[in-house]
Amino acid sequence: MSVVEAAALPSLSAAGPRRLSGVDARMLIALADPQSAIVPPSLTAERAILLLSQAERHGVLPAVLRKLRPGLGSAERLPIRDGFAQRYSAGVAFNMQLRAEGKRLLTALRAAGQPALLIKGQDFAENLYPDPLLRPTTDIDLIVPVERLSGIEAVVAASGFELIADQRDDEQLERKWIHSVHRQLMVEIQGNLVHAPGLRSKLSLGFAELCPGGDPGEAARPSARLAIAGVHAASSHHFEKLRLVVDVLQGARRLQGAAEEAALDDLIRRSGTRLALVAALDLAARLYDDARCRELAQALSPVRFRSAARLLITPDVVMAMETGERALQSWRRSLFRELLKRGEGRAPILSS
Repeated sequence: MSVVEAAALPSLSAAGPRRLSGVDARMLIALADPQSAIVPPSLTAERAILLLSQAERHGVLPAVLRKLRPGLGSAERLPIRDGFAQRYSAGVAFNMQLRAEGKRLLTALRAAGQPALLIKGQDFAENLYPDPLLRPTTDIDLIVPVERLSGIEAVVAASGFELIADQRDDEQLERKWIHSVHRQLMVEIQGNLVHAPGLRSKLSLGFAELCPGGDPGEAARPSARLAIAGVHAASSHHFEKLRLVVDVLQGARRLQGAAEEAALDDLIRRSGTRLALVAALDLAARLYDDARCRELAQALSPVRFRSAARLLITPDVVMAMETGERALQSWRRSLFRELLKRGEGRAPILSS
């Protein structure tokens, strides 16, 4: 059996996919940067498969494949290139369908006077990345005011979506809807980016924090997008994919100017997300040796537990998440979650 044929089979090991070597992990990190011009060395077929498989698992296949593709033209490597190219093309077609449906749904909500924000995947692809095709997404993410949920969901239902009965989680403030015809299309309606109730008592990033005064335009600012990327990575997923860190990297690159820096500081003060965002920026700075991420993390400091967060969430932890070593890192992510619970919390609302 060739290495290509073997790669097409599901893993036979209960331990899951094997972890990349230190050299290959650093290469994957560099290749995943959508703005890097790295020219990778010549790779064996086995190394190419390992890198591309991990890139797909980490949600960074488009950027990695673009850089590796020129070196995969030999007879031995051509099936690898073409196989992953087909998967990439299928992902692009799916993402285009998601984007069209997401914009149609947002238009319907606006026409009905229902407030909702299209966030994360689609929004990041179009506003943070140099090419939207470099940022794959899996669903349509909406964040809404919880008190307007019934009216919003009425529009979603009228737009051809059905609520998945066992995916209604009022405690997590999250509901999942699936298209009645195109069953692969899903809408996640969220009341808050911080899903866990135990965390939400300390930090909260919902419609009210993102749209002070009810102005949706505030959520389109670079400061808001960076906050969304950092809080999503830190509180919802605890940095389980490289793509989450790349979102933070791109958000930091797009945030320029004193006004946006001040807006970011105000947002994280009101939302209690300072530690989450600083930890995300610190991690992106370490993975990519990025001066802008380092500068922003320093500007948002001091913050309680920053040093402890750096010890717990390391580049090695991120790169182990999509391998058989994931469970070995669970204690680090659990302790990090406890740090978020014990952080400084939201600024008190002053009564007039």
